[in-house]
Amino acid sequence: MDIKIYGSRGTIPLSCAENAHYGGNTACVKVETLGRTIILDCGSGLVGFHKDIAPLLACGQSLQLDLLISHLHLDHIIGLPAFSPLYSSGHDISIYTKSRDSRPLAEQVFGAFKPPYWPVSLERQSQARCIAVQEQLPFMLGKEVKVTALPACHQDGTTAFRIDGDKSLVYMLDWELDPTAASLIGPAAFCKAADLVIFDSTYLPEDYPDKRGWGHSSYEAGLTLARESGCRQMIHCHLSHDYPDETLDVIAEKLGDGKHRLAYDGMELRI
Repeated sequence: MDIKIYGSRGTIPLSCAENAHYGGNTACVKVETLGRTIILDCGSGLVGFHKDIAPLLACGQSLQLDLLISHLHLDHIIGLPAFSPLYSSGHDISIYTKSRDSRPLAEQVFGAFKPPYWPVSLERQSQARCIAVQEQLPFMLGKEVKVTALPACHQDGTTAFRIDGDKSLVYMLDWELDPTAASLIGPAAFCKAADLVIFDSTYLPEDYPDKRGWGHSSYEAGLTLARESGCRQMIHCHLSHDYPDETLDVIAEKLGDGKHRLAYDGMELRI
């Protein structure tokens, strides 16, 4: 299983000299396993993935992609308008996310991108299939990759995903985890023995008390989850745009370079 992180920040994309190392793009992760290419969230980091596949698009190659969107807050979908394969009938693209109301799912996914908030209606232009995810009911991508969804502790119905292919990966951003509560039991079971967990470590532990109830965690909560779940590795992601590189360097040093690592835009790893 090959992973590349294109967006490691949360809330809002921000490019400046102070975050040049870790980057300023919002959530987007590519996972390649058993012949499937899976994109987890479509934040501004999706633009980086688009650049990587530009040579394939230039050659007219047809793509097969599975986009798993945790929720529809803007920082997790802001990359959709710039992703040209969505608007071409020559590709096989499926978008998986939880339905949140009675509207057609495509309207929910692309609803923010229409006049007067966007020049054209992306819902009308999109050629992708939009498929509603049923939480705690596994579904298959192809014949070999199983995906399980779990409701997350965050506003507006966020979903965490576990991908079981040649390896196992859990993606749980926008999740507020109270490591002292019984609420740890469900997440620990979901992450049990996973090869990699990508975890929401938005806030510094000392900043978290003032942000309690905002739907995000700290790296200390991630350390507790890793210990309770027995996961093999954890990437701490969805980092607050308030933290410059020098602050994140301190966290990275505390985490070390072994089982726990801090995400950055462009990070690649194989598990």
